[in-house]
Amino acid sequence: MNWRLVLRAVSALLIVIGVAMATAIPVAWHMGDSSGVIHGLVGCVGVTLAVAAAGLLATRGAGHFKLREGFAIVTLGWIAASIFGALPFAVISHLHWYDAFFETMSGFTTTGASVLDNTLRLANGETLHSGIADLPYGVLYWRSMTHWLGGMGIVVLSLAILPSLGLGAQLLYRAEVPGPLDDQLTPRIADSAKILWGVYVLLSVAETVLLRVGGMPLFDAWCHTCGTMATGGFSTQQSSVGSYDSVYIDVVIALFMFLAGANFVLHFRALRGKPITYVRDEEFRFYCLVTVAATLMVTVGLLGRDIVSTCGTRYEAAGFGTSLRFAFFQVVSILTTTGFCTADSDLWPAGCGMLLICLMFIGGCAGSTGGGMKHSRVLVVLKQVLSELQRCVFPRSVLNIRLNRQRLPGDAVHKVMAFFCLFVGMYVFFTLAISVLGVDDIVTASSASIAALGNIGPGLGRVGATCTYAWMSPSAKMLLSLAMLMGRLELYTVLVLIVPEAYK
Repeated sequence: MNWRLVLRAVSALLIVIGVAMATAIPVAWHMGDSSGVIHGLVGCVGVTLAVAAAGLLATRGAGHFKLREGFAIVTLGWIAASIFGALPFAVISHLHWYDAFFETMSGFTTTGASVLDNTLRLANGETLHSGIADLPYGVLYWRSMTHWLGGMGIVVLSLAILPSLGLGAQLLYRAEVPGPLDDQLTPRIADSAKILWGVYVLLSVAETVLLRVGGMPLFDAWCHTCGTMATGGFSTQQSSVGSYDSVYIDVVIALFMFLAGANFVLHFRALRGKPITYVRDEEFRFYCLVTVAATLMVTVGLLGRDIVSTCGTRYEAAGFGTSLRFAFFQVVSILTTTGFCTADSDLWPAGCGMLLICLMFIGGCAGSTGGGMKHSRVLVVLKQVLSELQRCVFPRSVLNIRLNRQRLPGDAVHKVMAFFCLFVGMYVFFTLAISVLGVDDIVTASSASIAALGNIGPGLGRVGATCTYAWMSPSAKMLLSLAMLMGRLELYTVLVLIVPEAYK
């Protein structure tokens, strides 16, 4: 392992983080934050850029990328981004280092799990009774920006703007971009990264404008756009999107969550005048089918029942329209692993809760900003199961697994099946580990584990729609932070670093 090369690439990634963090300074000044907040942001940016510059200077002529360095750079790059990205939370908001790290890792991995509640626990042992909306605007902005940067990928962004990462870019790109299939748009990785980020920015601007038209303040509109397009879920309000109590805002955010959960390659081709691409894509059709079926099932389950929004509004004996509104938003939010909430789903029927947990495992599409196992993998697993059933009846038959009319090689199918088993196995491991670390409620432990591993955020029980992770022990928070990282980088990129052969 060429550690000098790894350090050089990670230092280059930190430059991106430092420059992005610097954009919070004019926002804090414009929104009227105190001079202490602005000076704190300047200090955090200075430390990040200074460490990055020192790392680059100390590792000149480090050599060339190899496969093992690619995995190490991506994994350690995300960890370093979370460490330095946590500085504003620790320096300005005075959170414990593990709370600040948890919040930042949750942001960059687009998980949306938060430790910020109405009682912030300070590092000096005191408590500050303050909600999310009372935090400095600069910190809130940076909190949302961690989502936006992590949504399309820190390394992908770096490949688009830092020529110094061009060497070995193919390895870095494949180690970070989610999804089991290769959707590279152009032969050059940097060009593909620019295209993906271009579509990402265009959709972000469109959603911000639509939310602003709906009466949401510009600052809130951008912050919620960051959480939507990155399928993250951080809100500027303690009660999430439900605090606005607006059908229009619910619909706009739900539609853009749905778009963010689809493959961005399809969006690019549609913008190039080929909208038929959506219909032809088998994964997207399956994605639509799951969304519609789950929405209808939850809607039926809510009919005639009382629905309580996250801001406390009670809708008694909800009719079809009201049930459909809350069901569609929550289903899309969970399926795309965004985590925004408009209603307290813990009060819904048990069947609805179980359905939402199942959706947590599926996640978004390959090539989206969503987490989970991805629809393409689930589709391949279902086809493989059907193929084995047919082989039981016709033992000598030769059955091919096809996706988008293309035959999948046996290695690809085996890789999908292995990932499926590994994902379920890691979910069981984290559930047991969280239980050992003091979470004695099995509903809370299991839902918190899949919420972290699937990069979803809210779960059920004590980590439900109206709760946070602030009450958990430091060890549990750090373990869940690891689960977030593994889920965002799709397991293998992180787990390969524990194999001894990676260092030989």
